[in-house]
Order: sequence, then structure tokens, then C-alpha cells
Amino acid sequence: MSFVSPEFGLLCLLFFPIYWACADMPRLQRGLLIVSGYALYATWVPAFAGVLLLYSTVVWALGRWMAAASKPRLPWVLGLWLAGTFLVTLKYYEWVRETYQALLSPWGFYSLLPVVDVVAPVGVSFFTFQAITYLVAVGRRTSVARSWPDVLLFLSFWPTLFAGPILRAELFFAQIDAGEVGRPRQAWRALYLLALGVVQKVVLASWLSTHVVDAVFKFPEHHSSTSIAAALLAYSLQIFFDFAGYTAIVTGLALLLGYELPLNFRQPYLARNLADFWTRWHVSLSSFIRDYIYIPLGGNQHGWCRTQMHVLLAMLISGIWHGASWTFVCWGLMHGLGVVGLNVLRSLGMPAWPRFVAQVLTFVFVSLAWVWFRADSVAQALQIFEGLLSSSVPAQTDVQAWSVLLGMALALWTLSPWATTLESAAVRLMRAIGSVGTTLGLFVVLALAIYAGPDGVPSFIYYRF
Repeated sequence: MSFVSPEFGLLCLLFFPIYWACADMPRLQRGLLIVSGYALYATWVPAFAGVLLLYSTVVWALGRWMAAASKPRLPWVLGLWLAGTFLVTLKYYEWVRETYQALLSPWGFYSLLPVVDVVAPVGVSFFTFQAITYLVAVGRRTSVARSWPDVLLFLSFWPTLFAGPILRAELFFAQIDAGEVGRPRQAWRALYLLALGVVQKVVLASWLSTHVVDAVFKFPEHHSSTSIAAALLAYSLQIFFDFAGYTAIVTGLALLLGYELPLNFRQPYLARNLADFWTRWHVSLSSFIRDYIYIPLGGNQHGWCRTQMHVLLAMLISGIWHGASWTFVCWGLMHGLGVVGLNVLRSLGMPAWPRFVAQVLTFVFVSLAWVWFRADSVAQALQIFEGLLSSSVPAQTDVQAWSVLLGMALALWTLSPWATTLESAAVRLMRAIGSVGTTLGLFVVLALAIYAGPDGVPSFIYYRF
């Protein structure tokens, strides 16, 4: 069930009053939160809920084993191996098998690897990474092993279950132990985030997808170079509005539950270079890869050349994490080579560029890299790049699309530096006009979303991962 579907909205109107009424009974309230998480997860495929329950139970048992062992290395290694194997088998096995077969076929050989016909549970990448944060924390003795219900709640916490942000175990359980959960937290800000997220996703991202992006990426050979360039700009805006909108919605929902989620976006298109971009885009993923992959590999502690290898490998893993496809390999590799290239230029004494020039060049690079992210195949991505370099005559529709896109891009770049200020101003306004005025304002936003949004319920891009 999507977080922007009418059914979910109606369920929230029923669920939240009951949830808040149980605030003085924390065990009952957390039980209600667990049941709601599994019920929501089962709306996708009922069997997914059973898989998540079994998976969470194994993670809990491994945590208890670590806590009881004087030397937790064996259960720690076993737990990380199981988590990694679970993710790789469900998400990547068929891709590896097909790639292996493709390599053998020209030589007349056939792969003996069996076909595994399974569907990966939605959000498997996210709850697997969250499980890893718990196992690592218990294994390192930076966190105590939790009870079975606590682990069930952590891995089924529905605001982060489907597409993140990646919530670390220490942050989640620290909020529970501090007794800060169960009642709305920053309620006015939560409502603002919900309204902002709906506008970004349902109105802006959906319009960009429907009117510009999808047609070009489906049949790039039928479009001029200016249409393709417009589609690249549109997709850069779409994926930001889609994922930032999703993050705003789930952050607002979590605040209404009494939980705070980690920051996931810091105005990424204001970045002055690729390294800066990855401190702003999908922060929970980039920080996870830094802390659980890049630093354990050695980080920057083994010389400049080894550091560049670690950077390249970390970015490659980031690309593969997004999906079992060579397009994601190319996307991660392109970003990795871009960061390494930047480091090379810096080591040669490259001076800092003017802020505006640096931001534009970074945005252009990121937009070109998004081609690999959006394309269905390597062949389609190459076709997009080829069409971009063609000298075809622009159509009248190109001019119309560009006028809208440039207006949206200009508005985004103008407002992004003031995002925090605008949020604070909106919260103050909501407090000033009170609950009645705020409710009317939210109805206006909802009416706008219904009027300007697409037919049906739009899906989120990151639900795929």
C-alpha cells in the first residue's frame, strides 16, 4: 500500500487516534505498531510478512547469542554473512546466473547454476542494512541485545520499512529508552513535511514523469537532442522531488508516531563537487557505506592510492545496491571515477572554482549519470547519449517543455538555500493560524494534489530497491 494512496490516508485517520490513546501503555502501543507494520507489509504480498518475521527472529537470536558469548566473533561473522547472503541471493542471484550464462554461451558452454524463481521482498535492501547496524552494534558492544519485540519493531517500523531512510539501531533504541516516543513530536513540523512531500511527489514528480521523462526514455530514437536534454533535466528534478518527497512524508509520519528519523537530504543540487553531493544525497545510505564499508576497508589510512581504490569500490557497491543491473554498475562506477578524478585534480593543485560554476558542473555530471539510473538497459542508455549528441531540429513541444523545466529548476535553486528558513516560517504560520486554519490549508494542498496529480496512485522510485 502506497503512502500517498487514499486507502492509506483513511487508515491513518483511524490508526493515529488509537495509537495516541495507548501512549500511557507503552507495551500495548508498541505491539500495535508492530502489528500495523506487518499488516501494511502484507498488503504487498502476504508471504513477505512471514519472511520478515522469520528474518527478524533470526537477527534477534543472533543478537542474544552475541550478548551471551564471551567472544562474540563467531555469531557476529555468522550474522553478517547470513544478512549478506540473504540480500545477495534474493536480489542478485538471477542477475549473476544470467551474466555467467551470457559469458559462457559464445564458447558453447552452459551454466550449471540452477534457476531460482523468487521475488525479493519489497524494501529488502533497507531492512537488511538496518539489521546489519543492529548486529554490528551488539557485536561491538556499543549497544545491548534487545528483546524479541524490540527487534520486531525495529525491522518492521513502517515509516522506514519500504524505502528508508536507513535507520540505525542505536538511534532507534535510544529514543525508546529515553521514553520520548508514543506521542506526536513536533506536530506542526510533521504536518508541514507531509504537505511538502505530497506536493513534491504527487504534483511535481508525477508531472515531470508523465509529461517529459517517460516518453523520451521509452522511445529515445523518436526524439530530438533538445527533447532528450529536457528529459535529463526533468529526470534530475523528478528523482529529487520523488525521493525527497517520500522522505518528507515518512519523516512526518514518524514524528506523529513520536520517532525522529535521520536526515536524508541536504539540498543536494547545491553541491559544489561530487564528494559534496554524496554528503547531501541519500545521506543515510552514503553514511552507511562510509561507516560499514569504506572505513572497514581501511578508509584513508593506507596511502593515497589505496584510498582511491576504496572510494571507487564504495561507490561501485552503492551502485550495485540499487539494483541487479549493469546500468547500476555503470552509474556507481561513473560516480566513483568522478570522485577519484576530483581527488586527482586536487592533488595536482587545482584551484577552487567559483561557487556557481562548481554547482552547475556538478549538476550536469550528476544529470548525465542519472541516465544509467533511469535507463532499462545499457543499450538504451547508450542510445540516450547518442541522441543527446545528435543535431536534430527541436520541435515546438521542446520549447514548451524547456520553459516549464527552467522555471522549476530556477525555483528549486532559488529556494533550496532557504529551505530551513521557509520550514521554520511555515511552522510559525501554522501555529499562528491554529488547528482550524491549518486543517483548511491541508485540505487545499490535498485538493491541489488530486487536481494536478496523475490518475491512480503514483509509485515511488525507491520502492524498487
